[in-house]
Amino acid sequence: MKTFLIASSALLLCASAHAQVAIDGTAEAAYGVPAGIQAVGTGFGNATDGLRGTCNGSEIDAIYGTVDVAGGYLYLVIAGNLQSNFNKLDVFIDAKPGGQNALRSDNADVDFNGLNRMGPDAVNALPGLKFDAGFEPDLYFTCTGGNAPYTLYANFAQLLTDGGGVGAYIGSSVTDATTGNILIDDTTYGLQVAIDNSNVAGVDGDPAGSTTGAGVTTGVELRIPLTSVLGWDGTSPIKVSAFVNGGGHDYASNQFIGALPAGQGNLGGDGNGGYVGGSTAALRFDMANFDGDQFVVIGGGNPPPACPADLDGDNVVGGSDLGAMLGAWGPCNGACPADLDQDGIVGGSDLGGMLGAWGACPN
Repeated sequence: MKTFLIASSALLLCASAHAQVAIDGTAEAAYGVPAGIQAVGTGFGNATDGLRGTCNGSEIDAIYGTVDVAGGYLYLVIAGNLQSNFNKLDVFIDAKPGGQNALRSDNADVDFNGLNRMGPDAVNALPGLKFDAGFEPDLYFTCTGGNAPYTLYANFAQLLTDGGGVGAYIGSSVTDATTGNILIDDTTYGLQVAIDNSNVAGVDGDPAGSTTGAGVTTGVELRIPLTSVLGWDGTSPIKVSAFVNGGGHDYASNQFIGALPAGQGNLGGDGNGGYVGGSTAALRFDMANFDGDQFVVIGGGNPPPACPADLDGDNVVGGSDLGAMLGAWGPCNGACPADLDQDGIVGGSDLGGMLGAWGACPN
């Protein structure tokens, strides 16, 4: 049975917390714990370069997200790496009723019509990409990088129920000479995107292995206007699916968030690792055929606890919470509230998170 993976980070952070979010490719403490963690080794090359830009592998290790209602932005970090060979990071967001559970091929032409290549081929009666039940994205974002010096490029498009809609190339990155931050700052639509490819931890290159993406906090970071771009209705859960795709949006990796089943290889175009090509129907598989939900919930609707380190629910992170954490120390079996970073172990990073939240919980 498929289940929703709910983010443990708060939907609503205080204004001061969101002020601490800089679009630099890093999930700061204001993001809280990840909404999803990778459990499958990458089939698109383990990243080992350790450089902020140029990178020799692609992996999605985790996803972080938070909604700043007061400021009007959705913030996301897809932690991991994006190889600098023009592989694509494809991100789909479901923020309101409607959208496209089965991707159409008459959407806006973005990234050399790469979005529509993933839709069906009506002439030859070939299906396109279909998402899990309960996921009908309204917005598409994609980015890619390469060249020397390294440059990031990005596009977005609406996914209207009946097709069409707005889509645009939002620009190429500028690298800050002082900080090294690689940033696209789109002044037309208000999107920002940054990348930090320096991660060398997370999953390795063995899909059948036991590595996970726990602990990785750098990757691609997005700031998306809630109303003018996302069209969020203010109450619906915001759901996100992301995966690494080939340079033509025509060969899906095994790096999805939410994660594919353990041991799964690259999906390719047919869902079994095969390349099918074509101007449309380049991805011909249904995500419902893979166990688990290949999307996560960031927030909206009924939000998760605003103070996850408050284990006893008294609105204060204090001694009794610390006692509960120490009592649960070690590997978790099933639900484990003290496992704040969701890595399956109550340990030092969880203790650090608790100490960092010590005192009264934010209102």
